[in-house]
Amino acid sequence: MTSRQSRLSTQLKRAPTRYRPIARLAAGGMAEVWRAEAIFEDGGSHPVAIKRVLPELGKPLFRSMFEDEARLGMLLQHDNIVRVYDARDVGGTFIMVMELVDGDTLKGLLDPAWERGAGMPVPSALFVARQLAAALDYVHTLTGPEGDHLGIVHRDVSPHNLLLGRDGGVKLTDFGLADASVHASARSEDMVGGKLGYLAPEIVLQQGSDHRIDNFALGIVLWEMLAGRRLFQGHDDGETVRNVARCEIPSLHAARHVPKDVDRYVQQLLARDPAARPPSAAAIVASLDALLARHGAGVSADDVALLVGLHVARRDRDARAELAVHELGLAELLAAELEDFVAQQRGGEAPLDPREFELGLTRGVRGSLRPMRGDFD
Repeated sequence: MTSRQSRLSTQLKRAPTRYRPIARLAAGGMAEVWRAEAIFEDGGSHPVAIKRVLPELGKPLFRSMFEDEARLGMLLQHDNIVRVYDARDVGGTFIMVMELVDGDTLKGLLDPAWERGAGMPVPSALFVARQLAAALDYVHTLTGPEGDHLGIVHRDVSPHNLLLGRDGGVKLTDFGLADASVHASARSEDMVGGKLGYLAPEIVLQQGSDHRIDNFALGIVLWEMLAGRRLFQGHDDGETVRNVARCEIPSLHAARHVPKDVDRYVQQLLARDPAARPPSAAAIVASLDALLARHGAGVSADDVALLVGLHVARRDRDARAELAVHELGLAELLAAELEDFVAQQRGGEAPLDPREFELGLTRGVRGSLRPMRGDFD
C-alpha cells in the first residue's frame, strides 16, 4: 500500500466510531451490500453503503480479490466513480465502506422500460454514456504516486454496475474483477471476468484484450439504452457467447429511428475488430460531447434526476402495494385460521368476529416483515 493510500485509510478509519447496518440492498455471487450509517463520537451519523464478503465464501482467493478491490477503490477519486472510504476486518469478515448512491442501478431503471419495449430518450442515453466514458478515461489513464501507469481495466462494465442517483449523478462501481498493477493477487490468465452479455468478441475468442473491452461494453450499454432491449443476451449462456462472437449489431436508426449519426457512432463503438473502434475513452467523451451538442443541447444531470426520481417513486409505490397485498392476504389467512380454532374450542358455536382482532393481527404481520438487521460494530 502506498503512503497516500495509508494516510487516507488511517484518516477514514479514525473518523467513525462504528457502522450500523440498516437494510440489505443487494446480494450477489461473492458479496452483499447494505445501507448503513457511520456513527461518530459526537453522536452524528452519515449514510454509507457497506459491502461485505458473504460469510460462506471464506476462500483465500475471494478474500484476496476483495482486498484488491478495496485497495484500488481507495485510490479512485472521480465524480463518476463510487468512492471507497474504508476497509476493515470485522469478526473475520472483510467489509468495504462506500459512498451511498440514493437511486438505483441503470439495470433497475431499464428493466421496467424493456418490459414495455421502450428505450431511453436519446439525449439522456448519450449523457449517461458520456459520464461513463469520463469514468473510464480516468481509470484507464490513472498513474501512481511515482508516475507509473496503473493499467486499470474494469472488465465488468454493465448496467448492473452503473449507479444513477436521484441527484442526477452517474457513477461506476464494482471493481472486483478489474485488472490493475496495484493488485496483490495475480489473476489466472484463463479467468473470464464480467457478464457474458457485455463481453467483447476478443475475450470469448481468446485473442487477448486491453482497455478497449471496457469501451466496447460501454457501446453495448449505450445500444441497449437506445434500443429498449438486450443486444447479445440469448436463451442460454451458449447462445449468448455465440452472439458475442458473431458481433452482429442491428441498426438503431432502422428499428428505433435513432438519429443516423448516433447509430453510426454506436456501430463504430461495437466494431468487431478492436482496431476499428475509438482508440480511447477520452476520444469517446469528445465524440459524445459532439453528438450531445447536436441532439441533446441543454441535457444535464437534472434530466437524469428526473428519470431516476420517476423510477424510484414508481418502484417504491409498487413495493408498498405489494406489501399491502401481502399483509392483507396474510391477515385474512390468520383470521380464517382463528375462526376455525375458535369454532373448535366452542364446539361449533358461531365464531368471534375476526374484525375484533384486526389491530392485533396487523401489528403481528408488520412485526414479521421488518427488514433484516445485522451488527458490524
